[in-house]
Amino acid sequence: MSLGKTSKYLKYALGEIILVVIGILIALQINNWNIANKDKKKEAVYLSKIESNLEDDIALYKSIMSQDSTMLDQLNILMRSLTDESETEILKIRRNIPFLMTTQSFTPNKTTFDNMISSGQVEIITNDSLVEQLFLYYREVNLLNNGIDKALLDYSRNTFGPFILSYGDINHRNEDIDHYKNHPFLVNGTFFKLNMVSGQIRAYDQQIKRAQNLIDMVKNELGDD
Repeated sequence: MSLGKTSKYLKYALGEIILVVIGILIALQINNWNIANKDKKKEAVYLSKIESNLEDDIALYKSIMSQDSTMLDQLNILMRSLTDESETEILKIRRNIPFLMTTQSFTPNKTTFDNMISSGQVEIITNDSLVEQLFLYYREVNLLNNGIDKALLDYSRNTFGPFILSYGDINHRNEDIDHYKNHPFLVNGTFFKLNMVSGQIRAYDQQIKRAQNLIDMVKNELGDD
């Protein structure tokens, strides 16, 4: 091969290599774009489901808070019946003493977030601040479940339940109201239950605000108004 032809073939080969490299880079770029596009769509699906879960949480919080408000009213009536000497109707005690043994607790709808964690998909959410707030929100849910919710459940069922069942027949027509008047355990227990239920309402109100803030962040990520 002459020197001229060798140079020509080298230039041709180099050009072919460059074209192949460019083709590979373009293919990689298209592949990366496709992956990013799929991840973005998958992220939108997850965020929409998280938004729905949080809306379920808010609805349940509000339902429990409404029941708690009714419970507070009845417990306040019970407290007056136990401590006010002018109150002589045992019927008010009969009607309201069962509220000492009842309670409500919150169970979150966190199926989407749990699935994301178990499948290693949390990183698909690109907003790090949103991910952090989600972890903080569900951590607070766990703290409440193991804190005031558990305390209310244990106190209501394991403390008041056995006491009321063994203390007397509150449904007996001839039951003497003095049997219950100013009873230290009943009075102190009712006062304590009032404070615990009020605390649960305040805690749930804060959780509603956290959940709503997360919903707003999710809507912003999805581009919703």
